[in-house]
Amino acid sequence: MRVPLAWLAEWIDLPDPAELEHQLTQGGLEVESDEEGAPSFEGIVVAHVVEREQHPDADRLSLCRVDPGDGEVVDVVCGAPNVRAGLKVAFAPPGTRLPDGTKLKRSKIRGVVSNGMICSARELGLGEDHSGILELDETLDAGRPFAKVAPRDDRVLEIALTPNRGDCASLLGVAREVRAHFGGALRIPETAVEDESGDASETSVAVDIADPAGCYRYVGRLVRGVQIGPSPEWVQTRLEAAGIRAINNAVDVTNLVLLEFGQPLHAFDARTLRGSRILVRRARTGEKLVTLDGESRSLDADDLVIADAERPVALAGVMGGAETEVSETTEDVLLEAAHFDPASVRRSARRHGLSTEASYRFERGVDREGLDRAIDRAARLLAELAGGKVAPGRPDDAGDPPPALDPIEIHPDRVNRLLGTTLEAGTMRDALTRLDIAVAETPDGLLRCAIPSHRNDLRISADLVEEVARIVGYENIDATLPVARVTPAGRPRVQALAETARDVASGLGWIECMTLPMESEAAHDLLGLDPADPRRRAVALQNPLVDDERLLRTSLVPSVLEVLRLNLARQRPEVRVFEIGHVFGAPEDAAALPTERLQLVLALAGRADDLWGHDTSPFYAVKGAAERIFDRLGLTPRWKPDAKEPFFHPGASARAELSKTPIAALGELHPAVAGRAEIDAPCAILVLDLAAVSEQPPHAVRYTPVSRQPSVRRDLALLVDRGQAAGAVVSAVRQKGGPLLQEVDLFDRYEGKGVPEGKLSLGVRLVFQHAERTLTEAEVAKATDRVVRALAQQFGAELR
Repeated sequence: MRVPLAWLAEWIDLPDPAELEHQLTQGGLEVESDEEGAPSFEGIVVAHVVEREQHPDADRLSLCRVDPGDGEVVDVVCGAPNVRAGLKVAFAPPGTRLPDGTKLKRSKIRGVVSNGMICSARELGLGEDHSGILELDETLDAGRPFAKVAPRDDRVLEIALTPNRGDCASLLGVAREVRAHFGGALRIPETAVEDESGDASETSVAVDIADPAGCYRYVGRLVRGVQIGPSPEWVQTRLEAAGIRAINNAVDVTNLVLLEFGQPLHAFDARTLRGSRILVRRARTGEKLVTLDGESRSLDADDLVIADAERPVALAGVMGGAETEVSETTEDVLLEAAHFDPASVRRSARRHGLSTEASYRFERGVDREGLDRAIDRAARLLAELAGGKVAPGRPDDAGDPPPALDPIEIHPDRVNRLLGTTLEAGTMRDALTRLDIAVAETPDGLLRCAIPSHRNDLRISADLVEEVARIVGYENIDATLPVARVTPAGRPRVQALAETARDVASGLGWIECMTLPMESEAAHDLLGLDPADPRRRAVALQNPLVDDERLLRTSLVPSVLEVLRLNLARQRPEVRVFEIGHVFGAPEDAAALPTERLQLVLALAGRADDLWGHDTSPFYAVKGAAERIFDRLGLTPRWKPDAKEPFFHPGASARAELSKTPIAALGELHPAVAGRAEIDAPCAILVLDLAAVSEQPPHAVRYTPVSRQPSVRRDLALLVDRGQAAGAVVSAVRQKGGPLLQEVDLFDRYEGKGVPEGKLSLGVRLVFQHAERTLTEAEVAKATDRVVRALAQQFGAELR
């Protein structure tokens, strides 16, 4: 909200600007910036155009005789079409530096010496109008410094409003805040209207509300015989200072009143309304409306519209229609003021991607008792500025009453307990009274507070406690430590598992990413999920942040793939990322809550280096990281080949099971999925269901002292069939190695020269150790032979 201080000063006496900014910010209206609204205009004066002649050598130039008020009339060449004798203008003599930095000097223009410049609004830094010179009040004296009469507010405050303070989206609202903090009396502009005489039914339109839940009240005012044109300079400059572009006097009046009272208004060309009727209704599916921005919009049955007897003419509370907009040919203007349901306006604005000054205020709630005041003020101004006459009567209809602002009772003791203060009840009553809240004390000591119509945000007693704190001043409340009982709180096991997994992944060099939990249907197509896959049954959001992302994610994989794509596109040779987050599923029963499970996805894109600096498949690097995570979590899952996940390569995927329960899936990214995801590097992904791990019995941690006895290593080179899973071989070694076997490590896999066709060589290292004594060679040989025999029987393995 941009607040020109000179304009605000007309509503209430202001303190020093620095004090004003500090107190507004302390009171919850944060002043984000304080900018100067106008240049200094040093050297520029009011001048009188004494005479105007055609330039002797240019059709579009004028030769003017200008009196700058110093007793000497000078010649000035001017190209403005509106320059004429008798005008009072802003004159910059030679040597003046204009607001844009240009320094003027005496110069020849088409053979004629020009002694300065007659300035336009743009040359003065007062706007973008360069179609003609700025015309000043005829009563001004020549020679008066232009800075003293410049039609521009000098200082503008940019105030950041919180969503609950829609009442302050106006000069009146900010003036009320100033009064609450500094005192003083409000000076509200005159709103009384002098109606034409006559029968109101003959000069008005009928207003009907067909959707009483969407529109609480609708009021109209007809102003006849207007002449549409540019607004006076004071209107244009005020609108511009507040950040609104001037259009014409009718539209500018509605915007001016919007800024004054916070009540959105709209102006219709009454002649274009068919059937002399206004109907507030829901749109019919398929109806079209061309809005003022020139866009043709397909309406939805949930859209609230303003219609005439035949078609929609405005999107209620958001934007008017192009077919009924005010133009230069308009003679009769129908003004609209309404009170719409905030949720309805918010939905329509979001659905059509529109955010307007009107929707901003309607979404936050307008003053339910401010419609008559605002529309009368607009009708009065329009009659003054456009030369019209206000027709008698005010076409009006009411829908359902808006939610009531019931009185709120607060106890002074509770206020002090919440704030940590010792305020008297009278101090609280005074603070609330300064906010237009009528306070009465009940016999049992409660303060019964009647909420004013413009404060839609005050609903519960805690709201009034905050109001007391704001007005008393947060800086006047001593900081105290709260007294509270602290009880030990346990942490869910799944969270502890997630923290451990996060520590391991980070320690291994993977970077954690965090993405939003929303996705689109395209994410399911990206992964190639089958139509019957339960992950396609996603929970739909009623009010999504982004229209294309209306579903809660059912997998972390699509968002992690997008992170990989972005980093690879920035020429990163290798990307290692992981994410821990919740995934959601739609319940079978529509009345039940969605399912929610914690998942970890760890991914590597690019070639990973092994210990010897050779490029290896990212599959093994991810599997190694997964095993480190499992080890820290105290898990010993079994790996099995698996080709069930559609986004994994069928020949390079596996699953990890714990007590026959799948807890993780690992695989290289399917080439088709990689193509759709625009990932042009080898990629492997681990998907770990932390919720499934937490549902397994916890691992019992036992302490075992480190043995002081020496260990014995035996390396076996085994020939097995090429299709044999190495993990199964290692598991068999662990089972048959006996109690002396402490470690098993697969350290080599070889096929090629020296290895028969269809076979491969596995290098398996066995480590034997006894906790209390040194092992004998016979004991190690017996255990090793037992392992070799078992591998030969189970897998047909041979020693090389």
